[in-house]
Amino acid sequence: MDNNDSFLQFLQQNPQRIFIEVEAREDKMVNFISGYNSKYHRSISMSDQGIRKLGDVDKWGIELRVYFNNTNNLSEYWKGRMYQNRAYRADEFKYRVDDNNLVIFLFEQGYILGYN
Repeated sequence: MDNNDSFLQFLQQNPQRIFIEVEAREDKMVNFISGYNSKYHRSISMSDQGIRKLGDVDKWGIELRVYFNNTNNLSEYWKGRMYQNRAYRADEFKYRVDDNNLVIFLFEQGYILGYN
């Protein structure tokens, strides 16, 4: 089982509310939103949940994140990539994983931006 499959299995075995976000500068966000809406047949906009637009910062692309609380049966691989969440949404979620490939995989499994 690959790492993305193990994270999906973790979510399926530990039902919990999660939050998926994309963070980027506006120019990158516009491209992301267009591609997301087209590929996943959605109609999100810049003001929707899960969109975190950055100002004029030195960031080259998008960053996709998953926020969650329960870590029971989380694989060692993902435990090593997990952060204790101390800033954005810290009052709601204890942990986050920053991984574009994982989140794209989750989108392909039916997960969406925002709350799941």
